[in-house]
Amino acid sequence: MPTPDQICFYDETLKEQLEGSYRYDGKAIHVMSAEYGARSAPRGRIIDVFALNLLAQKVLSELARDGKAEKDSAKPHSLKKAA
Repeated sequence: MPTPDQICFYDETLKEQLEGSYRYDGKAIHVMSAEYGARSAPRGRIIDVFALNLLAQKVLSELARDGKAEKDSAKPHSLKKAA
């Protein structure tokens, strides 16, 4: 099994730095983040390392957005009094 590669990049949509790692086994890319968990995405053969890194960033961004959406929906909503 290949060793995980580290990724770290700034996500413009989330306005934050994302960090994680990924493994590619020839069939799927497996992305892991200490903060947001893990996700796998099926993928055919990728030869270009640059394309593999971009795919890992995309999967990590989606994982982070989904994690933030879950956290936001779990927060209690405060109601403001009408004046």
